[in-house]
Amino acid sequence: MTRRTTILVLSLAVLLLAGAVLPSRASAVSFVDQQVKASGLLLQNYINRYGQAREFAYPPAKMVKKGGGLTAPIWPANPWTGKVMAPGKSRGNYTYTLGAGDTSYRLVMHLSTGSYKLTGGMPRWLKSERDTASKQNLLLLQRYVEEYAAAHAGSYPAAAEMTPEAFGAGYVWPKNPRTGFPMAVGTGLGDFSYTSDGGGYTLKVKLTTGWSAAFGPISVLGRLTGAPGD
Repeated sequence: MTRRTTILVLSLAVLLLAGAVLPSRASAVSFVDQQVKASGLLLQNYINRYGQAREFAYPPAKMVKKGGGLTAPIWPANPWTGKVMAPGKSRGNYTYTLGAGDTSYRLVMHLSTGSYKLTGGMPRWLKSERDTASKQNLLLLQRYVEEYAAAHAGSYPAAAEMTPEAFGAGYVWPKNPRTGFPMAVGTGLGDFSYTSDGGGYTLKVKLTTGWSAAFGPISVLGRLTGAPGD
């Protein structure tokens, strides 16, 4: 065998060996990425359980980490580092973000290349149902405000008076469709906003899509009269 032939044979052998090694390395990387995906599904299960137990209010980002307060019997490890999987954009870690009103979320698992995205949220039909109930509650509150004005020479109640205790037992105060408790001034879903200068008012309710259109004083001809149960 000539020297030139020997070099050619050795070169071919190196190429063949490289071809055998590369698929093996790619397979190993793929296996680790699959582990990251499986860990993402485990985290999603913990997040979904939290939301389902709280009327589809999902955990804040500060909870979605080991020791953050999220109930998680087994917290996954980052298979690339061997350390605890944590928030971050490096491979083997994740990014968790909440949607509007805490009723949806996005969990992104960072792979060796690219990412694996998981999402969840309140069912669309339930959002529509609760928004409709919140709007109906707002109409009832508007009726109570107008009845108050009719009994107080056209003066509307102060914000501090917009409570079931202030209105009294003669009024059936609406309940927040999300919490089941009486509606109150606040910024959570199903809560309402009320401001008044005595001669007018604005009344809104927080929906899954944001604040509703504001209600204001009804014209004198359209003002409701009578007892709240009529």
